[in-house]
Amino acid sequence: MTLTYPPLKSGSLLAGSHAPAGEQKGLVLLEKNGQKVIYKTFAAGEIMPTHHAAVDVFVTVLAGRLIITQEEVPTEVTAGDYVIIPSGAPHSLHCLEAARILIYR
Repeated sequence: MTLTYPPLKSGSLLAGSHAPAGEQKGLVLLEKNGQKVIYKTFAAGEIMPTHHAAVDVFVTVLAGRLIITQEEVPTEVTAGDYVIIPSGAPHSLHCLEAARILIYR
């Protein structure tokens, strides 16, 4: 059988049965047409300074607890939560507990 498409990629971001991604500061899982899905891990107390993106950013918390601040308004998020940060909005992150997130931008 000849494959028409690239082979299926798999891995585990939490405790699945596939190869674990492990600790990552910015593992790009998918990049297509200028858009990215990025997996990041953070240690408790770690901070991402204020920055901005040229596109809307969708952040999903897979594990842990963080404070994401947009324009000086903090929002606490935990596993299962998500936030959508508008294009150009200044935002930062403060990790309260070890955390794993997915970013789509």
